[in-house]
Amino acid sequence: MTGRAARERPLPGRDPLRTDLHTHTDFSSDGHDSLGAVVAAAADAGLRTLVLTDHVRVDTTYLPEYGKAVRAARATAPLELVCGVEAKILDTEGRIDLPADLTGVEHVALADHRFPLPDGPAHPDSVRALLDEGRLAPDEALRLLVLATARAVERVPAGLTAHVAHLFSVLPKTGLDEDGVDAALLEPLVRACRERDAAVELNEKWRCPSVRTARLLHGAGVRLGAGSDAHRARAVGRFPWVAGALAEATTEERCTS
Repeated sequence: MTGRAARERPLPGRDPLRTDLHTHTDFSSDGHDSLGAVVAAAADAGLRTLVLTDHVRVDTTYLPEYGKAVRAARATAPLELVCGVEAKILDTEGRIDLPADLTGVEHVALADHRFPLPDGPAHPDSVRALLDEGRLAPDEALRLLVLATARAVERVPAGLTAHVAHLFSVLPKTGLDEDGVDAALLEPLVRACRERDAAVELNEKWRCPSVRTARLLHGAGVRLGAGSDAHRARAVGRFPWVAGALAEATTEERCTS
């Protein structure tokens, strides 16, 4: 599949549970199993599309070998393979921790591995201290995180598809939660996702974002997808929590008299 084909194909499809947006192989240190094992597990799970999202940083060097392996796997894979990467959002300008050469990459999963502040990515413990000391207000922290995520969506290199991985997973690590999230706060992210046709992933591993947040996004026209965040092959395409959350978030409430 070319980068152009990946860009033109909607991610996820009409049945989001047939696409796993977030998986890892042993190309990056976080994955435990080979590309072949992950592809086989995806087929066993009944997936139609497998998005491979191994971790990268600005100094990552394995991408040429990774892209070549994914292209070779397509020759025999019984499902569609997308060569993607997962990269963290660095700051409130939306800079992304990506290597300069993305040859072969078709998709980017944008992740809040650290808390993006104006001067760079902060460890959650540092953000918790800022909140405890009153140097950062909870509502401002939420605003900055949403703004950074929206700007990162806008910064994804042209020709690549993208989605937001495990939105708000960093919040519990800082002592914050999603109670302060409303439609007005989400507006920059909604606009960016709609303009770039970027989905927001419901993440099985971290069980985020909340159903309430997902419902707000869906109601605003943002596509929702499923991500196992599988670091072992056996977890690929397995979404028990996501399946329920997606159903609840995308089902219109019926008025009762």
